[in-house]
Formats: sequence, structure tokens, C-alpha cells
Amino acid sequence: MLRTIMSNTRNLIVGASLLVICALVLAGCGTSNRSSSSSSRSTPVATQDIPPSSVCGTNGDYVHQSLNGDFEDCLRVPALYSSTEVVSLQSYLLGTRSSGPTTTFLPSGPEGPIVLSLGTNTTSPGREVTITGRFLADAPTARQRQDNATVCWDGCQNGLQEQGVAIHWTSPTTFSTSLEVPETAWLTTRNGVVSVHPLRSGRYEVGVACLDAISGCALGPAQAETPIHLIAPKPSRCVTAKRCETMSLNPSTAQVGQEIVIKGWAPLEDIIGQPFGLSVSVTKGPGRQHYAPLSYSQNLKGGGFDVVLSPRVLHVAASATWASLGTVPYLSSTFAGASTIQPVSGSNVVASCLSTGLEITGGHTQMRIPTSTVASALRGTGLSLFSSPAANPTCSSVVLDSNNHDSIYAGFDTAQNDSAPPIYVAGLYTTDDGANWRTIPVPASMSLEDFAGFSIQGNRVDALYERSNDYSSKDVPPGTDHGLVDVEVTANGGASWSTSTLGCPRSGPCTMLEPDQWGNCAMNGESQPVLTGPTGEHDVSGIRWSDTFWSSTVNSCFSQQLVATSAKDLLLVDPSSQYPLVRSNDSGQTWSYVALPKLKAAQYGPDSISMSNALLFAPNSYLYAVVTSPSGTKQALYALKPKAKEWCVIPHVFGSDVTSGTVGELRVDRSDLLWMQTIYPTSGAASSRLHVVSLARLHC
Repeated sequence: MLRTIMSNTRNLIVGASLLVICALVLAGCGTSNRSSSSSSRSTPVATQDIPPSSVCGTNGDYVHQSLNGDFEDCLRVPALYSSTEVVSLQSYLLGTRSSGPTTTFLPSGPEGPIVLSLGTNTTSPGREVTITGRFLADAPTARQRQDNATVCWDGCQNGLQEQGVAIHWTSPTTFSTSLEVPETAWLTTRNGVVSVHPLRSGRYEVGVACLDAISGCALGPAQAETPIHLIAPKPSRCVTAKRCETMSLNPSTAQVGQEIVIKGWAPLEDIIGQPFGLSVSVTKGPGRQHYAPLSYSQNLKGGGFDVVLSPRVLHVAASATWASLGTVPYLSSTFAGASTIQPVSGSNVVASCLSTGLEITGGHTQMRIPTSTVASALRGTGLSLFSSPAANPTCSSVVLDSNNHDSIYAGFDTAQNDSAPPIYVAGLYTTDDGANWRTIPVPASMSLEDFAGFSIQGNRVDALYERSNDYSSKDVPPGTDHGLVDVEVTANGGASWSTSTLGCPRSGPCTMLEPDQWGNCAMNGESQPVLTGPTGEHDVSGIRWSDTFWSSTVNSCFSQQLVATSAKDLLLVDPSSQYPLVRSNDSGQTWSYVALPKLKAAQYGPDSISMSNALLFAPNSYLYAVVTSPSGTKQALYALKPKAKEWCVIPHVFGSDVTSGTVGELRVDRSDLLWMQTIYPTSGAASSRLHVVSLARLHC
């Protein structure tokens, strides 16, 4: 995720210009006056990008910085298992600077192919300057012309760049754009020294680059330049050998998961347009150590300099712990993403999508449900099966109707016109144990591709559909129609369907994991919103949903579990997050972190958990975890008892290594733990098997 540091939004430049991330740099501009805040060549504070789950908003870890250097942003305190953390800004500057003049003058006018002119010959800090240009020769073709380009202050190789600036082509050979004049000092390197260059009056070059589709254009010189004279007030920042960078944390003491606001002033980086800028780092660090306001060291791999600005100590207050929760009751739970295992509530019956087909087991019941007519049911829809085997395709999700035993609802992987990606999950149902399959009806103005999963609400089954919205409001959850979720509803086993909107769960708070936005778990994951309705609401339809604070979406590839523990209390269990357990005491309106004992077997970085891991809260009030070794060769089952302060391993559950099969999602019914174990042979088709083990038999 990328964040803008400009107050006005600009489109991103495309193509090779994006190659300049962490490569383009800035030099001093105008005259050769050199004055800076104090800096340290010693090894700077160790830095670490904040994990995605510590980002407050939607624009990544780049701070929002204006052209006067002021910045303000927020972050969620990472779970680093430390009582003090160091928050700082980080940057990378290229170190290939010469000791010559900071400004390179390229010919413009009749000698060059492009003539530039400015709306004014004299400017001041913060002013917008209009740039017009005319090609005298070698004008780009219509295909080569770019809608966005790079404008430069004091040289495209040695000065400040603003990328992704809109270019308006007034004719095949003429164009116009604009440049915002910087308002403050900036970082620069010269002769192996990183310093802060104040903004002073003088002559500067205004340039343009990347007007046409040339690979790597942003790494080269300007295509044309023209001078401008800057009249600036006498600089008040960074003119002595004292610190000029500032940053405050509010609050300066916070719990893990709590949002803090970071605010202050810092010199501009070399690329001043979106999506680049200074980024936030949070690491472990002692609270009493002195940290230099500006420090840097040479990056031996890139040849430039790693720069650290304004380190500040954050004191981390104690959070609630698993042991402090006592014995947590279990009321009900739902899971994110498509589920290939579905235990029927109130019984031992389980439906599962096996590699050999759809199967129903439990007690004296064992049925193999044919899916051979799914392909014909999709005929004419524009979707074709992307599941195998073709003769009896495997489902990707399944739901049983506890009141209509012959009715089964399932999702199947499909593609448009046999072309993938993307993959769509198509919703189908059968009312005769698989003899005939039909596509689920679709709400008006929607399509079969918009299917987004099933939800069981008492004696009815809802088929959910996802709206395509523009995310223009952060208060409207993705996939909804101004907060409403479209559904097709049946209460008679599929004999008839009606269009409605999603209502509250039958038990527990009005909070849900819906609708699923199908993606690619091997690439960018699958996003699924955590929706919350009005507190105390229990309507079966018509709920206008909103995002929950903190846990607005989850990556449903990891099958998160939302657990209702009372009429207003919830747990969200997420094996993919550095915050694997959070709880809400107000029906999902707000959430807080619950610290779990460290699992030494899971030595992963934040938000980089193996996709084969799983975490589940069971009706016996235990937490169970499937942990894959970092090498990927072994999987083990761990248990965390109520009030326990450490995990214990349950031996010999999955087999000695992954040759016994890879463990998939965990599920529970009234008294059993369920999982799918799939064997992937070196040759031939994969085979999967459902395992059901009584919770009472699982001992450490």
C-alpha cells in the first residue's frame, strides 16, 4: 500500500517511472550554500517497516507530509513483546553525488527538441507554477504520449521530483502542467555526508521528464529545463548545527494494538509526489538510550544511505492476557472465506469437499453426493468450471440445510470463457442429493460472478452477493450497497427464493464476517469485511452495516473465526495476524488486543505466518493451533487451556511429517475437532481425507 504526501491527489505515473522507488535521490538546489542540522555518521537506529496490520488507514506506512515539511499520521502499536519501542522515520538516499555544482543546465529553446515556458519568471515557496511546453522535433506519437509525467525542481537527477503529475496535451506537439514549489528544507547527500539543505533564494531549474513512454525515464535527466528565480524568506529551520527535525507521539504510552498519532516536521525527501515519502519504522529499543535526531549509514547493497530521523521512545503498557480472561464461554462462531468443511449445528453430520467429491458423514450417515450435472447447470452463464475432475468436480465451499435434508448448497471454482485468472466462485444448489444442480438466483442488476458466499440464519439459507463500489467513503464497507448486503433467501430448501438484504446473526451480537471477495491466496489474498450492525439490533434483514474499528477486513485465506461469547461479547481469532486474538465487549464497535503466550515453534515475522497455520477457539474454551515449521516439513497441534500461561503440544495427531498430508482449515462441532488433510504426491492427483477427533481425546 502506498501513501501520498501531497495535499492534492494526483494520478500515479505508470510504467518504468515507478522503478525509481528507493533509487532516485535529491541534491542541494540553487546556490551552493550548505547548512544543515546535526547528523551522525554512526550506525543509525535499527529500522523495520511496520507490518500491514499496524497501519491505521489504507495508504501504507508512508507518512502524510505537506510541502512545508509538516507531517501527521497514525499507527497501531505492533506486538513486539517489548515494554519500549522506538518509533522513527526512515528514508533512503542515493549517494552518487559529485562535488560540482548542484544544478545541471540543459539546453532549452531552439537548440533542444522541447521549448519550456513558465507562467512566471519569479516565484515564492508554496506557489504553483504553470509549465507549458512545445516539441520542436521528435514529438511522441499518440500511443507514446503519457497522461502523467515527472516535474523537477533543480534538476531531475540532482533535485526534487514530483511524479505522477497530470499532463494536458493541448495538441500533438504542445502540453501544459504545473509544479508546486517546495516550501522548506530537504535531505541531501554530498561527498558521503547526509545533511539537511535549507530553502534559500536563488536561481533554480524547472524541468520535465517522462513525457513519452521511455523505459527508465525517471532515472535520467530532464527532457527540457528552464530557469526560475526563487525569492524566499530567510530560512528559520536547519540553518545551524542544531536539530530541526521534530516528532511527537500521542499518547506516548499505549497498549499493543492501540492507535497513536505521530506528528511533527521533517525535511522533504527527494521524491515529493505520491506515492513516495518518509515511511514509519517501529522496532524494539531501550527507553533510556540517547537517539540522534538524524543518523545515517551507507547501504552497501544499494550504494546509497539509510537515513533515520527523529527517533522517539514509545512506552508499551501491559495488555490483557489469555490467562487473565479465565474460562471464556462459547456461544457460536462463524469462519471467514470459503469452507470445505461444514458441521451441521446440533448434530454430528458433516459435509466436506473432498478431492474425490462432495461427501456427507456423521453417525450412521455416509453419502457421496454427485456433482456431475454442475457443468450443465453453468451452461449459458458465461462461466465454466475451473474445478477438477471434470466428471465430478470438487466444490470449494459447502452448506447443508438442517431442515431440508435433501438440499445442499455449494460453491464451485469457475472462470469466464475458460480464461483464468480471475477465478469466480459460482453458487449452486441441489434439492435431490445431487441428482440435479441449479444456479442460485441472482438479485437484479447483479451477476453470477458477484456471488460472495453462504450464511445460515436459523431455518433459512442466505446466498450473499457483492456489490462493486468505488470505496469513495471509508464508512461504507466494501462490497455493500451503502451498507446493505444483497442476498437471495430460501427457507424451504431451495424450492423458492426471494431477494432480500442481510440481517443479524440468530445469536450473539450483530457482527458478521461477510461478504467474501474472492481473490487468489497464492498472490494477493482474499479480502473479507468484518461488518457490525447497530448495537442491540436483531432484525433478520435490512441491516445497514458499517466497518468495525480496527478489524475492518481480514485476509480470509487464513479462515479467521468470529466467536460470540455472549449477547455483546466477541472474540476474533486470526492466525495470520501479529494480533492473533482480539476481543470486543461492545458488540464489535471497538476491539482490544489479548496477549497470547509465545509459541516458540512459530518463528515467523509479523504478518508473515505460513498459510498452513490455523487457530481456533473451541466449545471447551481451549485455543487450538496448527503450527507449520519454518521449513514447511512438519505440522503440529498445540493447545492452550483456559487460564494457561503456555502452550502444550498434542503429540501424534497429524503424522510425523507432511508426507502424511497437509492440514487445512480447522473446524469444530459440538464436541469434535475437524480438519482436512491433503496428500500431494510427486505424481498423480492429490487426495484429501476428513478427520474427526473428539475434543475429549486431545491431551498434551
